[in-house]
Amino acid sequence: MSGPFQLTPLAETRPGMVLSDVVRDDKGNVLLAQGVVLTESMLASLGRHGIEVLPILQAVPAPPPADPEAIQARLDHLFRQQDRDDLGDWATGILRRYVEDYRLQREVTP
Repeated sequence: MSGPFQLTPLAETRPGMVLSDVVRDDKGNVLLAQGVVLTESMLASLGRHGIEVLPILQAVPAPPPADPEAIQARLDHLFRQQDRDDLGDWATGILRRYVEDYRLQREVTP
């Protein structure tokens, strides 16, 4: 099984849910592949094949939004030996900018 999953009874399964593993019948034949997004007709067909539970992929919660002040404080600590206004150390300045853009989830501009 890939990722966090939950065995869900067929009666509680809804269209749009995603399978975390292959679904096989009692003879071992593959009915649906891993990662398939379920439809109403698929659920009806699974019921006719005697499938009672499905391994449903659980949604992973999105990470909390970035705290700009905490990120800046951490970057100030990591780059404490470099003065932000020192134009002579351009390579470290570019590195800091890329790390800052990444951590603040901004689009990285070259």
